[in-house]
Amino acid sequence: MRSAAFSGGLGLLALLALLISSVGCRGERGSTDEPPARGGEAGGEAGGEGGGEDAEAEPGPQREPLDQFMARFEREAPPPPPAPGPELAGDCPKQSARDRDVGIVVSPRVPAKGEEVRVIAASLDGEDALALRVELDGELVETTQVHRVGVPASTVARFTPREGGRFQVIVGREGTGLRCSRFTVRQYHYSDDSEVDLSRVWDNERAWTAAEEALFSAWIRELFSGPADQDLAWKALSEVTSDPARNLLHDHLGRGEDHPSQGLELVPDCADAPYFLRAYWAYKRGLPFGFRKCSRGKKRPPNCFDLRTNLDPPDRRPHWIDPEPEPEPEPGSEPDPELGSAAAVASAAEPEPPPPNAEVPSHNDKMEYFFQRSIGWSVHTGNGRCAFGDSKSDLYPVELDRRGLRPGIVYADPYGHILVLAELVAPRGSSPGILFAIDGQPDGSITRKRFWEGNFLWNQTQPELGGSGFKAFRPIMNASEADNPMFLQMDDATIAALRDYGDVSSMQQELSAIEFYDLMERLITPGQRSPFAAQAELVAALAEAVRVRVTSVRNGVEYHAKRPDEIVEMPWGYSVFETSGAWENYSTPARDLRLLIAMDVVLGFADKVRRNPASFGLDPEGAPEQFELTMSYLDEQRAQLLADPAHAITYQRSDGSDWELGLDEVVARAEAFETSYNPNDCPELRWAAPEGSDELATCTRRAPEDQQIKMRYYRVWFAERRRPARGDDGPEIPELAEQQAAL
Repeated sequence: MRSAAFSGGLGLLALLALLISSVGCRGERGSTDEPPARGGEAGGEAGGEGGGEDAEAEPGPQREPLDQFMARFEREAPPPPPAPGPELAGDCPKQSARDRDVGIVVSPRVPAKGEEVRVIAASLDGEDALALRVELDGELVETTQVHRVGVPASTVARFTPREGGRFQVIVGREGTGLRCSRFTVRQYHYSDDSEVDLSRVWDNERAWTAAEEALFSAWIRELFSGPADQDLAWKALSEVTSDPARNLLHDHLGRGEDHPSQGLELVPDCADAPYFLRAYWAYKRGLPFGFRKCSRGKKRPPNCFDLRTNLDPPDRRPHWIDPEPEPEPEPGSEPDPELGSAAAVASAAEPEPPPPNAEVPSHNDKMEYFFQRSIGWSVHTGNGRCAFGDSKSDLYPVELDRRGLRPGIVYADPYGHILVLAELVAPRGSSPGILFAIDGQPDGSITRKRFWEGNFLWNQTQPELGGSGFKAFRPIMNASEADNPMFLQMDDATIAALRDYGDVSSMQQELSAIEFYDLMERLITPGQRSPFAAQAELVAALAEAVRVRVTSVRNGVEYHAKRPDEIVEMPWGYSVFETSGAWENYSTPARDLRLLIAMDVVLGFADKVRRNPASFGLDPEGAPEQFELTMSYLDEQRAQLLADPAHAITYQRSDGSDWELGLDEVVARAEAFETSYNPNDCPELRWAAPEGSDELATCTRRAPEDQQIKMRYYRVWFAERRRPARGDDGPEIPELAEQQAAL
């Protein structure tokens, strides 16, 4: 049901604006500076030549239909370049001529006949497609291939071998072989039944390089790729990794680690997500991985402590025990010299008795606990906001360029939200480019989002918030000596000097919000772009944010349905945005603040066009009439887009009935959304239903009076579109002075 009181509200305003703009419009079809004549004045004085009531008024200029005007800005997309055939991979180069920037991974690690083999090739050196060929005894093997251009350039080949043997992969460009690799396909399925090692999380087999970073990025892109117009969301990260169509490392180790019900359960929130993804790839590939515990930063940037790596012993559940040791020698037999003398064996202390439920964990048990407890209990959003130049941190700021926007790069916003870049979709014709990212939610779900001001907040004016922006994981190098295994994170100076990296940069620290967003738009959509396509993309992003909010509100409703008498405690001050427990899981203050900013961005798009007219192919100085006409059509288009039924959402009211809200209605309720984040309120209030409306009539639950008072005072943060800094206790609340004093 759609609110009758508001139906077509913004559309009516747009129609009035259209009527006004069509009268005396200074467009290219001809206009004058004179105001239009009214009523009987159209023909001059009454009784004059051509005058009188029966005289026909001169028809004014007709306004061109919106679709017809927008078509002027459309550009035909050139056909995509043909995918390189396997012959363009060239020949396997000699060892000394192999390109170290090209990486190759064959998965699973031990392939078998009759089971799908996935080959990934990727490079950060050049954006052109990579040709790939698989051979068996010099003969071409038919594969299904997906080629990706950009950063990284990558090719994924899939095939199911019908026989075992020694295979070869060759990767190249334009007939020149760049790198090759050989692998064996066995006759039977491989299962890893090796003994679990509880002395370390996993062993190190290789080092991080530019080629490995390219492969990691390519894996991330395939993991979360999908049509640009499709909403992508999953209940948990393990829902994605258990999908062999997405996960190129599915069951890579032969441990059933990605089985939907028996494999690793991965449920990260936003801060955990980048670490889970990095650790997952490092674990499967035998790469170094580490993280630090950090402060959250209160009135100063966060700082971090000692590094923990995969070479350290894993956290253990109380009932876990090591595998059975080798049996002791029989009495009188010669002792093993590696065990010491017989006297030493005899005098060894008796081991502690195992707990009654003792068990040796499986590989998957150990790893799942590492993800859930070791990483999940240690990292938080403060890890992403360490100050620029602080090398004792997990992440370093990157240069804002194509390489700096590759999949796997982390975005830390100044107020405590973390996203991971997933894909940069190139512009096509009039369609702008799209930078996609994923983020985790408090309930563990994963959602794909697009870059824009509503999702990627920016503030470099308050140093106490820390260093926000795009960042990469610091590569970890092996500094082991003899029997002393040790990893070290590379500092900024080392990264800057490394051939494989060299992309550390403090440039983001100097950018204002306007400079940042303008630069990002130029990187995502180079050259001129249609202002109408850009505005349509903004409205689509706003609609996406509103749809995601439907799920968040519904989660709170379901929580209260199971606990009808429970009141979720509301924190004080800045903790409204950052706390733990039910309030964090089911309230939406941070999301609603972003939603309000998103509305401002859509409604203020015209200001961006006026600020950067050349980027949209406009010239206000040379063609002022055309420019103003374009601006009026942008207003008309925005009204149509917001009123488009395709952008409407439906939520369930307190009585179980459905209520539909158009995106135009949601935008018109912006002011009410400044106090609609409390999970103790009914869903009607969460969607800002007006007082006295039929929509609100079914509401059966309101937040306690003291919480309503707090929301009225905290409303200033939302009205000013600013998130309070950590340590901000909020305004004084006279009505709750006693409670506030007790804090």
